[in-house]
Amino acid sequence: MTSFRLRTHLIAYCTLIPLLLTAAIIALYTSRFKDYAIDNLTAYGKIITKNTAFSVADDLITENYAPLQEFLREIVFRNEEVDAIQISDSQGMILAASDVKLLGSVMGKESVGNCFIKDEEAVICIDDDAAQLIITAPIVVGKIELGKTRVFLPMRAILSHLHTIQRNGAIIGFCCWLFAVTIGYFLARYLTDPLQRFMAAADSISRGDFNVQIPESRWVLELDRFGYTLKAMACAIASREQKLQNSEKKFRHLFERAIEGIFVADGKGQLLDVNPAFLQILSAASRGVLLDQNLFANIFENEETLVHFQEEIAKKGFVKDYELTLIKSDSSPVIVSLTCHMVKGNDGSILKYEGLIRDISVQKRAEKEIVRMRNYLNNIIESMPSMLATLDADSIVTQWNSAACRLTGISSCDAIGRKIYDIAPIFSKYSQQVDAIKYQHRPLTLYREKVTEDAEHLYNVTFFPLIANGVNGVALRLDDITELDLKEQQLRQAQKMESVGTLAGGLAHDFNNVLAAILGNLSLLKYKIHSPLGLPVSEIQEYLERMETAGSRAVDMVRQLLTLSRRHQIDLVPVDLNLSVEHVRKIGENTFDKSVQLVVHPAECPAYVLADITEMEQVLLNLCINGIHAMTIMRGDGVWGGTLTIAIDKVVVDQLFQKRHPEASGSAYWKMSVSDTGVGMDTKTAAKIFDPFFTTKEQGKGTGLGLAMVYNIIRQEQGFIDVYSEPGHGSTFNVYLPLLETEGLDIGSVRDTFFISRGDGLVLVVDDDDIVRQMAEDILQSIGYTVLTAVNGQEGVEMYRQHQSSIKGVLLDMVMPVMSGREAFLEMKKINPEVKVLLASGFRQDERVEDILGLGVKAFLQKPYTLASLALTMQQVIES
Repeated sequence: MTSFRLRTHLIAYCTLIPLLLTAAIIALYTSRFKDYAIDNLTAYGKIITKNTAFSVADDLITENYAPLQEFLREIVFRNEEVDAIQISDSQGMILAASDVKLLGSVMGKESVGNCFIKDEEAVICIDDDAAQLIITAPIVVGKIELGKTRVFLPMRAILSHLHTIQRNGAIIGFCCWLFAVTIGYFLARYLTDPLQRFMAAADSISRGDFNVQIPESRWVLELDRFGYTLKAMACAIASREQKLQNSEKKFRHLFERAIEGIFVADGKGQLLDVNPAFLQILSAASRGVLLDQNLFANIFENEETLVHFQEEIAKKGFVKDYELTLIKSDSSPVIVSLTCHMVKGNDGSILKYEGLIRDISVQKRAEKEIVRMRNYLNNIIESMPSMLATLDADSIVTQWNSAACRLTGISSCDAIGRKIYDIAPIFSKYSQQVDAIKYQHRPLTLYREKVTEDAEHLYNVTFFPLIANGVNGVALRLDDITELDLKEQQLRQAQKMESVGTLAGGLAHDFNNVLAAILGNLSLLKYKIHSPLGLPVSEIQEYLERMETAGSRAVDMVRQLLTLSRRHQIDLVPVDLNLSVEHVRKIGENTFDKSVQLVVHPAECPAYVLADITEMEQVLLNLCINGIHAMTIMRGDGVWGGTLTIAIDKVVVDQLFQKRHPEASGSAYWKMSVSDTGVGMDTKTAAKIFDPFFTTKEQGKGTGLGLAMVYNIIRQEQGFIDVYSEPGHGSTFNVYLPLLETEGLDIGSVRDTFFISRGDGLVLVVDDDDIVRQMAEDILQSIGYTVLTAVNGQEGVEMYRQHQSSIKGVLLDMVMPVMSGREAFLEMKKINPEVKVLLASGFRQDERVEDILGLGVKAFLQKPYTLASLALTMQQVIES
């Protein structure tokens, strides 16, 4: 039946199309021919009317109408295409006509029949029978219309030719129709048989038979292509069918194996399907147990939770990570995270619910534990005595403990969420360190920092990198070490006193030698002065020079002891290690055990580091004492003695050095080595020697503080220390300190003075020691000054009040009875704020001296002083 319909339609189309095409061509041709013929006839008619109007214009003007009739008859005779012609006056009266019957009558309307052209030149119409073409044109001379001429042209030839065309077209169309019917019939049979086979194959494919044989059509290329396409379609559908089956299996596999519980429920909440994980979460024995239940009515914990859930899903059409409690099959609760969405029909009704649940009971317990631990850690952080603040990548405070509140006076509410530099400008000076820690991810500790305006408090400031969720932050901790620093200073002072005690025997021996030289030369000088032979001046000069040399040696020893034992503030200045070693060498020459040979190898050039000069010498002295003990008292009854070597070398940091010493951060260091040939130690002992109170000496012969102090000092000055030792082969301590570039650095210089500065004017000398006061008076008078003296501070203040207008300068002792030098200076300053005072003391220039200098004292001179040093300093004070 389908084949018959296809064949019928094909034949109909094959015949109808040529027939319609033939009809259209004939219609188009006849229309074009008619238009063409009428255009030619119109042009011919216009020529006739123009010629006629031109020819009769003079006769109309002269009203000579007799020749007009003959003229019109001649036109009709000569032109077969003209049926009739008429001439009228301006009123429409026919003056001449090829049909004499019309003479004297009125010319009809211009628009006769079907008028298709009407303009100023002519009016052209076709009569109602379509037999004639009528052209009416005015006869105009100048702007005066004299009359009208009307020409009748026959259309018989045109209509005859059109009828011939239509008749021939009909015959041709009928022949084409017959030919098309014949071709359509055979073509329909040729095409419908293969199409019927293709339709049968497609029907088999639609039933799932993808291996059906596809027919071939060798003569029709399109059908061949259709066959290939049908075959490809069958393969593609088979492939998709296979993939769909595989996907279905995979989905089912995932559905069955998923760790989240998956469910499908109808629009009323009745469970339609669940996976094993869903059963496990709700402790159900089988699907049948749950599929008989309603998700909303039987499994939700309470009505309030169910109502809230239905409101949420009705509002948005889905819920995501919705936390709620469900009731398990054993009636116990379980906390789950529910993700579900509604499937609606076209009418808006709910068709089903699809979703999954995840058991988050363990997670919720973990979250509670995290909250507990966070509170626990917050309590620890809040209870810390140290300030702790954490900053994010933009230096915005994220944590601020109670110690930070106490230190800055800023509460955590005001601090968190703001930049630390805005709320606490005291930390602005650490902005570079904070930025560096963010990107270098290396902790940094700055020791003994004065963070607040309170200069008495010292802090260790530690920066530690924080990395969380890809954000680089910094933890900032401030440890108040004021009390610890005080105790450390006390320990250092105790260690210094221990060092002084160690050196006491040698110092006593050296002082005895110095005193022997002074007293011996004095006794010789007194003896020879009373000798009858007299004493030459040159010999007196020689004795005096010996005593001066011995006295200078004693002064140097006292200064070294004061340097070693004094308390002082840490002052980091450029220090030449060569000078420090030389200083310690001088101490050691007369104080170290004579069985030990001291060898020094200084650097070939000044070895400048940034350090505290006193602490550097303390480090060297402690290492030397340790080495001497290793070669003497630690050998017990063995043979004492050995070699102590101090060497200074420059070290350039390379990869090997960096590998051995990871703490090295600079590019070059000065290495100060102290080596001994003593008892040595094993690796286990060497690992503990820098621990406080650890000692290898016998009880009572060591405190265990010396090397601990050395380690702390070196670390404080950005250096590090290592040790190499073997039992029985001695030890070597290597101290590494960052090399200080001295280019452009003002190191200062020492200038020897070879002349005595003289002066004039009144000077007040205040000193409680009679010998010192008398010596100062004699020296000042000998170089030109007038001198007043006072035995204590109170007497000096009264004397200054009486002579303040005349006194140019005051030489003031620092330690005196009744009134100290500090109190005396303050009283003098009340009398004259511009008073010029030179402070003298047997102590070194320590913090006590610095305190008085800070009050306005012009200069300090350490006792014992010489004529040259007192003269020069007093002149500088007076001229200041």
